[in-house]
Amino acid sequence: MPCSVDTPPLHFVYHVPKCAGRTIDRHLASALPVSAYHRLRKRRGMGRLMRRYDRAHLPDPCTTLVVSGHHLGISLDPLFEDRLIKRSLLLRDPASHFVSYYNYRMTRYINEGLQPYGVEVAYGAMRRNFITHYILENFLELSWMQIASLSDQDKYELANAFLSMFWFVGDYTLCDDLLSVLGERLGIPANAQPRNMLADLARSAGWTPLTLDLVPKDIVAEIQADNWIDQRLWETWRDARHETAAIRPIALDSRASSFIGGEAIRFVNQIVRRVQRRWGNFGAEIPVPQGDRATIA
Repeated sequence: MPCSVDTPPLHFVYHVPKCAGRTIDRHLASALPVSAYHRLRKRRGMGRLMRRYDRAHLPDPCTTLVVSGHHLGISLDPLFEDRLIKRSLLLRDPASHFVSYYNYRMTRYINEGLQPYGVEVAYGAMRRNFITHYILENFLELSWMQIASLSDQDKYELANAFLSMFWFVGDYTLCDDLLSVLGERLGIPANAQPRNMLADLARSAGWTPLTLDLVPKDIVAEIQADNWIDQRLWETWRDARHETAAIRPIALDSRASSFIGGEAIRFVNQIVRRVQRRWGNFGAEIPVPQGDRATIA
């Protein structure tokens, strides 16, 4: 049955890991009725290779006001064919994103009784241009083979074309701005209750988080260069807010890269990461870059 003509717009809030998604989720879940807010869950088992989100529990196409999640794929759109969809997403620069992701993993693993590992292994095990690939894989639902067949320019253009359709895009530090405009339109409080999840996890784990200011500038520059698609994507959209239609993407540097070669390196480091987080790094000091230059690629 079609939704009534006065059904309000539907908000899709896309969550990229370590880009304030947890803050947004907690706020919306506490401020909206259960029938109005739906967070998509990741599909389990081999079925996730075909579609990332769980189709067993889908939101109501007429009563839902906000759908969010890490795996909000475009194949969900037809469920809401009678609704105007307004899309929102927050991004992050690759250097601070890596540091945040590293701290999150360390505190989580230590709290689970596992061992920490160094930034070299962590960076090696992380896909280059993580955010761009995350958008292509989890939101646009491209397969690994499809992504592998694309040039860097193709990936950049696809991500930019997708974001150009959005209602709100910006840096993760604009979380309060996004919640303010969402609150105004949904009739809920605009300010989220602040909670430092990393501080809570780090305290229970006895872990001192790495901060971006401790990473030497040349290493930050190296991360930016390694992840130039993410860097340009962030530079293009970090201040967009509602002005998405006016955004003109910054030109992507012309350079050669090998996605498959990078995936092979990542696979090796993922094995090392798995070994070290379970059995430790055999007495070696966990390398955290301070002062002198350290190689993390």
